[in-house]
Amino acid sequence: MNSFVLPWNGFTNYDLVAVRYMYPATSGSFTTTIQAENYSAMAGIQVEACTDSGGGSNVGYIETADWLAYNSINIPTSGTYRVEYRVASASGGGRLSLDLNAGTTVLGAVNIPSTGGWQTWTTVSHNVTINAGTYNFGIYAQAGGWNINWFRVTKI
Repeated sequence: MNSFVLPWNGFTNYDLVAVRYMYPATSGSFTTTIQAENYSAMAGIQVEACTDSGGGSNVGYIETADWLAYNSINIPTSGTYRVEYRVASASGGGRLSLDLNAGTTVLGAVNIPSTGGWQTWTTVSHNVTINAGTYNFGIYAQAGGWNINWFRVTKI
């Protein structure tokens, strides 16, 4: 493609159209990862330094009834999605739920196991059904005692 253009000047618009035609995106290729500290609103939590891969920050000091909100997350197609949470808990027993638009739709909940430390990380997940659209996602602490680094939504 674009072999007649010398010197190399990149792809033309026709090249890009040809690539999209020959290699169409699959419907199951959607993934988005949201860093926990990038919330738009919250109640009762604190941001702290994180020792998980890449460093940065995580959300900690999560107690029962604390919550985090994340605005304008676009879900491109209706279907089943795997939601993964990168969490840590010194003693376990925590539980979080995921909702849309300030709790109007509860998608599901997952238990947080003991990882042996506040900076000892594991990933837990559950599958949920979401209709296409742009939503405000919420993470609600049904039971506290855990930290969260990020969550990821993947079409399956």
